[in-house]
Amino acid sequence: MKKIVHAADLREELSFTSFRHGGFTEGVDSDLTDAELRAAGRHRSSRQLPTYAKRTRKQLISGTKKRREEKYKDSRFVGIAMTRLSE
Repeated sequence: MKKIVHAADLREELSFTSFRHGGFTEGVDSDLTDAELRAAGRHRSSRQLPTYAKRTRKQLISGTKKRREEKYKDSRFVGIAMTRLSE
């Protein structure tokens, strides 16, 4: 792995694990399900997923939007709330 990192002129501290973590985080940002992430990483349980998939701004925004949509789904103010969230 170090030979590949060096040949690609990447930072020397990068390792296989670095790419694994990045791949899982990218998968979560792409809205893959836990089952899809487990399959990609060859994990039997989802307990390890938080170790690999790091929190990102996209995940925080997506979670906030989902919570607000649920909170206001029966409200006449849903359009206003969602407009403000997207600004």
